[in-house]
Amino acid sequence: MEKEILKINILTIAASGLMMLIGGIVLYCFKERVSPFLRYFLPLAPLGVASYVFVFNFFKHYNGELPEKFDIVIKEILYSTLISALLFGIFTASLIALIHFFKKIL
Repeated sequence: MEKEILKINILTIAASGLMMLIGGIVLYCFKERVSPFLRYFLPLAPLGVASYVFVFNFFKHYNGELPEKFDIVIKEILYSTLISALLFGIFTASLIALIHFFKKIL
């Protein structure tokens, strides 16, 4: 099992890097269209890392295999995405409120 997890870890790192490379090339090719919205693309690298961690933990939880039922995979991805989006929204709103508050008192 340990060799399987190591293999999954290496493949996940390689695939994540490849996907970020492809995404970067696509963004570069459309830089004129993307540049006004650049602030929305800045979280791509941390999201890539978060996806890598999720996939690694997913395979580790299921002993290096995909679950037999595909709906379990979809459910895991949806739960993770919804929880992460909710926490991102709460954290971002809190950070905006704190910065605004501290800016007024400093």
